[in-house]
Amino acid sequence: MKHEKAALEELKRINKRIDSISGSAASGGRSTFPGYFLAFALAVACVAALFYLGSDITGFVTFSESVVRTETDSFAVFEPGTVNIKTDLENINSIMLSGTVYGNGKAAVFLQGPERRYLAYYFEGDATEGVAFDDMCYDTCHVEGLGSENTLVFELDNLWIDVSRVKYVYGRIIDFELEPLVVPIDYTKEPARVIELKLTNRQLADYTVLLYLDGPLSSSFSWQGSLVHMAPDTPEKIIPITMKLPSNLPKGTYTHKVTARYVPPGTYDFVGESPVAESFITVYNE
Repeated sequence: MKHEKAALEELKRINKRIDSISGSAASGGRSTFPGYFLAFALAVACVAALFYLGSDITGFVTFSESVVRTETDSFAVFEPGTVNIKTDLENINSIMLSGTVYGNGKAAVFLQGPERRYLAYYFEGDATEGVAFDDMCYDTCHVEGLGSENTLVFELDNLWIDVSRVKYVYGRIIDFELEPLVVPIDYTKEPARVIELKLTNRQLADYTVLLYLDGPLSSSFSWQGSLVHMAPDTPEKIIPITMKLPSNLPKGTYTHKVTARYVPPGTYDFVGESPVAESFITVYNE
């Protein structure tokens, strides 16, 4: 259809506009609430990534909820060798070690992967009185493809290690979508209308999204509440958006971007960029 094709061609223009919001604010230009929210979300994501991964870890990690499992069965390793560890989590992304190292020399603990080793802990120096370490994960903070059973490799030189706990983290990506992707509206026939968007909870998870709209006629759209909560027993939710356009609307095409952005709960660790779902409402006054 003509309207759908024109709407899809507007997507690149809208995306460029959204991406330029933070740049406009930095140069003293006028911004909007979505712009400030996007900048804030990015800043929080960056700080959280540094806190979670440490300054020595590089690369992009997807924003996620984290399921944490801590095994408190302690064990001591007095000579070089391997130790098998296990958790009841089926899939994990992180392994962190806590404990104390003793002696005077060098110690390294690796996670044995299918193709290479990942450094989990390293110490060099005098630990005669014992040096404690907590949630160490140099290269094991985020590793793809880990199962529930793994092997730790201990390389010890005049040191021994007492491991007090092993922490496992499973990062679960929140997955949701808005439908329909494109909503074409003929202004000459529909100057007022209730648009029904469907938010689908694809993982049947418990989470909240922030719903907001950006476009030239944003003030003409309204809905009941910007925070939308999805529960495990809610596979989908209909969100009615009321559109009341001005009577003197000039001729033209007006495209609006509706964004549902995942809001992290305060009780979870998170890193990276927040997932979003998008829908586009295009008004044609021809």
